[in-house]
Amino acid sequence: MIDLHTHSCFSDGSDTPAELLKKANEIGLKGLALTDHDSVEGCPSFQEEALKYPNITPINGCEFSVDHPATIEILALNITDLAPYKTQQEILKTHRIQACIERIEKLTALGYSIKFEDVAYDEQGILRPLLAKPHIVNFLYQTKQIPDKETGYKKLLNKGCPAYVKQKSPTPEEIIDFIRQTGAVSVLAHPCLIHLKGQDLYEEIKHLKEKGLQGIEVQHSDMSQEEMALYNSIADELKLLKSGGSDYHGENAHYGVHLGIGKGQVKLPYKYLERIMQASRQR
Repeated sequence: MIDLHTHSCFSDGSDTPAELLKKANEIGLKGLALTDHDSVEGCPSFQEEALKYPNITPINGCEFSVDHPATIEILALNITDLAPYKTQQEILKTHRIQACIERIEKLTALGYSIKFEDVAYDEQGILRPLLAKPHIVNFLYQTKQIPDKETGYKKLLNKGCPAYVKQKSPTPEEIIDFIRQTGAVSVLAHPCLIHLKGQDLYEEIKHLKEKGLQGIEVQHSDMSQEEMALYNSIADELKLLKSGGSDYHGENAHYGVHLGIGKGQVKLPYKYLERIMQASRQR
């Protein structure tokens, strides 16, 4: 079994890359991808730590937020050259910082007590490599300004909520082309969370395939059995690579999600990773 969608403390997860690998080894995973949001900062330590676990294939990855009317994110898998991603990361980091500042301004106007400095630094006083909504939610919860973390998302920060801020992002086509140029594999993340259904969803995936998209997640913690069957059939029809994973964040988000298995329904075979690596080599 493998997990090709995880997050570490280098974005909005709670575990270090070393902790992710240790847990992966304990549950017998044979492949693990680190796919932090807009960042490859954790990949060097991830690869170094993976040397302790020769039974695990470590895959450098990254999850990009993109500008689209629907909620779409694109994964880059099997990144072999981190340099262009670090350049992209610095551009996206400025957008994340600005979005964080605007969220805090809205929360302050709503009566919450929170400053940028409260979320910009971790428990050791070190500037975070990347800022995201979970850092704001964690602070509000730890300071007892919200009753639970779910409230922070569903009542304050998510789309349609009073402190929602649309983050500046590249288009899906731009990110897919960027990933193609770097030799990695582009994968549509969690299609079950895209605000499109039926034929509209199919046409959007088909459009992205025509623009160079190579794969789609057919398993994810938020997918039902029916949805997994649907995305498998779409992958077959459009000749897309199959991928997936838990979208594990540790204690920071996606509650009830476990590494490797998600909410119990994720069972990703190693052959999916083999095909992704083969496609990357062919590029």
